[in-house]
Amino acid sequence: MTTLAERISRGEAGAVAEAEERLRGAISADEAHNLRKRLVQHYTQAAGARRDGGVNHLERDLEAALGHMRLLHADSPDHPGYTFRLATLLTETGRFDEGLALLEALKAAGGSFDVEVNVLGAIARALYSQGAFEQAVPVLEGLLDMTLGRFGTDPSREQARLVGSLLARLARIRINLGDCELAVRTIEACPFAVEHDFLGRTLARAETLLRDGPPSVRGDARTVDLDRLTVGCVKHGTKYGSDYVNRLYSMVRRHLPGDWRFVCYTDDPKGLRPEVGVVDISGLQVRGWWAKLALFDPRVPLADETVFYLDLDTVVVGDLDFIGGLKVGFHILEHPDSPCFNSSVMLFDRSFAAPVSQRIRRDDLQRLIGDQDWIEECMPGLDTFPKGLVRLFRGLHPDLDAEELAKTDTRIVTFPTNPKPHMIGGGWVAEHWR
Repeated sequence: MTTLAERISRGEAGAVAEAEERLRGAISADEAHNLRKRLVQHYTQAAGARRDGGVNHLERDLEAALGHMRLLHADSPDHPGYTFRLATLLTETGRFDEGLALLEALKAAGGSFDVEVNVLGAIARALYSQGAFEQAVPVLEGLLDMTLGRFGTDPSREQARLVGSLLARLARIRINLGDCELAVRTIEACPFAVEHDFLGRTLARAETLLRDGPPSVRGDARTVDLDRLTVGCVKHGTKYGSDYVNRLYSMVRRHLPGDWRFVCYTDDPKGLRPEVGVVDISGLQVRGWWAKLALFDPRVPLADETVFYLDLDTVVVGDLDFIGGLKVGFHILEHPDSPCFNSSVMLFDRSFAAPVSQRIRRDDLQRLIGDQDWIEECMPGLDTFPKGLVRLFRGLHPDLDAEELAKTDTRIVTFPTNPKPHMIGGGWVAEHWR
């Protein structure tokens, strides 16, 4: 007979909800333990590459996973695997102090080479996500010394990928700290060749910035004029309703001065408020986040040459006038968790950014997971927004109130996974998402 835990693992419809309901009743400790383990796996699984192009919401729910993991850890506080998983979930949900304290305790306890690498790697990722780059550097350098000393010059494919991910993070920090030359040397010092997407793009980024500088230093870089600006979003398919567009318009209107225009690229304009202009993309032959490519198509008529783009699952929590006077070019968000770009927020000159649309080929859509991979591959030497102004929801401590959030200098919060803004019933999200 198939157990409920096995049904969750197989992805059977309704199994997760049934398990959550069962856990609220009277069941044995062993059954509760097994169900919680399966639910943590379900809520944290990446489910492989997003080949749906972001058409559907990710099912990951780190808050739900954390709730079950806390209970598993409370039942078995001396289980190092549970302690490690709890620590990583804490840091992935913005509870950095609590998570790093557990990781430091695991580090002090010692263990095998693999355990030490995993713990130090989790510490480095947490510091990277915090933006604590100076603290992350010695951890990453120590990890590289350990792994290179252990793996030698002929590592396995898995070992080489681990080294590649460490090198990509360390080199990305060098770039973010303004030392592209050191970033290149860091990668080139590796004693063996590494095939790793993040590493290859990071090396291209460092070399491009060294050769050309960022777009903002070009003599023809356009200064952002808030009276000659289009604010854009994309709604394609059924993932988001018109309420997401209308609320985004309202938030931008409250927080961005100037006589700018708001445009939605969409295949279905029903329900949009009259202030929202429409660009028809119903004939677009791509889905999900690949629909963003329409933003860069120079054939689309817009009143302005400068575009400020925001994902629909965005909450504006502070003044956006920091973009006024920036020189573009092309600004994009540096991903706070991974050594790559994040295209949730972009500011670009249409003529400069046109190659993103012009150079794309059908096989690129199949080869790459998403638009931000293509943007970095196509144009690696872009400017990034000032650190800390744009945050991912999962990287903010969830117990922050509106006043505490304002002290962080955060202006924009994006919600790439669950929960989405409409799932949160109170606090600063409800206060701003209107």
